[in-house]
Amino acid sequence: MSLFLDTLNQYLQLGIENFSDHLTTKTKYGAIFVAGMPIIICVVICYAWAYKNGAWKRKGKARPAYMRSMSIGLLHGGHLALQRLVDYHEAQAEIDKAEKKLEKLLAEHHLHFRQLESTVAKLEMTRKEAAAVKALKSAMEKAQRERKVHEEYEIGMLLVEMLIYKGDWNEALSYKCLKDEKISDARRPLYKAIIYILSGECEEAKSCWEEFNMIKENFQLCLNSESLQQYEAINDFSEFEKLVKLLMS
Repeated sequence: MSLFLDTLNQYLQLGIENFSDHLTTKTKYGAIFVAGMPIIICVVICYAWAYKNGAWKRKGKARPAYMRSMSIGLLHGGHLALQRLVDYHEAQAEIDKAEKKLEKLLAEHHLHFRQLESTVAKLEMTRKEAAAVKALKSAMEKAQRERKVHEEYEIGMLLVEMLIYKGDWNEALSYKCLKDEKISDARRPLYKAIIYILSGECEEAKSCWEEFNMIKENFQLCLNSESLQQYEAINDFSEFEKLVKLLMS
C-alpha cells in the first residue's frame, strides 16, 4: 500500500502548478479543462491498481465512496486533482452542510465553478447525487432564462457527471454541452466515451476515445518531455475500457 501512496503522491505533485497555464479556448466563453488530464489519468490508474490488487478489499469494509469521483471527476485542472482527495474527508465531516452550501453557491450572481465542483463532489461522495442533480437542473434553467451561456455550459457538465454516477446515461447524453463541438473541452468526448462503454456501445465509445486523444495530443504540444511521460499510462482503447468498467462497477 505504501508503494501506491508514494506513486499517487508523486503524480499529484508533478507539474500541478505548471498545468494551469495551458488552458485555451476556441470561443470567447468556452474554456478547455484539459490541463489536468495527465494527472487525472495517473490518479485513476493508481486507484485502479490499488482496488484491483485488494488494497481496499478489507473484511467488513466497503469500497470508499470517492472511488467513483476519482474515476471521472478530476477534470478541471491540476489543483482539483489533489483537491478531490481532500474533499472526501471534508465530506464525511460536513455531510449536512454540502447541500446548503450548493444552494448558496448557485444563488450567487457570479458562479464560482471550482467551488461548485468541489461541493458537488462532496454530495456524490456522501451518495447525495439526486440532491445535486435537482439543484443543478434548477440552476441551469435560471442560466438559460438569463442567457448566461458559459454558466449553462459549466452547470451542464456538472450535471452530466452526476447523471453518470446515478446511472442515467441516456439523460446525460441529451445535454447540449456534450454536443457542442465548437469548444475543445476534453470532458465532452471523455464523458461520452465512458457513457458508451457502460452502455455497451463500443464503436461509439472508441470514436469518442479517439477524439479525446486528439485533444490530448494537441495539449501535449504545450508540455515538456517530463510531463509527457504521464500520458503513457493509458495508451490504447482496450486499457481505457477495462479501467472504466473496473472503476464504475
